[in-house]
Amino acid sequence: MYKMKRILLLLVVSCLLCVFANAQSRKERFMTALNAKDMAKAEEILKAWDYADANDPNLYIAYFNFFTVKSMGASLSATKGYELNYAKQALEFISEGIMRFPTRFDMRVAKLYMLGELKYYQLYVEEVIKLIAYSDKIKNNWKGEDFTILDYPDEMFFGAVLDCQEFLFLKKDPSLYKDIFRISDEVLKYYPNHVQTRLNNSTVYIEQKEFDKSLKELLKGIEIEPANAILLYNAGYVYTQKGDKANAIKYYESAVKHCNEDETKLKEAALNRLNALK
Repeated sequence: MYKMKRILLLLVVSCLLCVFANAQSRKERFMTALNAKDMAKAEEILKAWDYADANDPNLYIAYFNFFTVKSMGASLSATKGYELNYAKQALEFISEGIMRFPTRFDMRVAKLYMLGELKYYQLYVEEVIKLIAYSDKIKNNWKGEDFTILDYPDEMFFGAVLDCQEFLFLKKDPSLYKDIFRISDEVLKYYPNHVQTRLNNSTVYIEQKEFDKSLKELLKGIEIEPANAILLYNAGYVYTQKGDKANAIKYYESAVKHCNEDETKLKEAALNRLNALK
């Protein structure tokens, strides 16, 4: 499975820890109290903020952060955990924020983060599906704080979706594989040339030892990006598993040819595979 930066976690941590520019803002005073784990002070600021400007989208993020931190502090688990009632309140506030401000990408990411942490996998998948459909609706014009358009919104969007698939894949639970495919189907409905989604599908099929289906996804990807060394390498691997030595050699050689300077390890792996086959 393609390794992505932990976009979901990084964005949520950013929400939890960043210091806002305006030195006297409610947001800064709230975050200062929250970082100090002064929950009484943080709640006092939240109530005043809510009274003064209940239409501020950042208020919903603040409520989400407040109840997330509170749920972590109240958890009785010896390991990382969340007190369920507070976690559900965090979800309620961020869900209302998404309903009112649907283009705010950080709210979507925050909700996904909490659903994943609580192991609400079916709700998690449904939320990813909604994210993909809405992305098409707004042509990926996602907004950040103060409703400025995100830098590199396409990369942020696709990175988040791929990270969600990786999150499910790494659970190593075969019952979740169908959900990875559901997400892929939704991506390909709107973005049929998205090669990484084909690669993700092929990886799940390999895990299931369905090599013909894996190869079909890889060859579709190669039609779109014939010089993609990762696709070529994986095709070589699948042909090896199928016992087709000639095609395995062909695709490993092609992978070696098309590896770029950042893919030296992949090139070395392909050469090792070739040496073992010849």
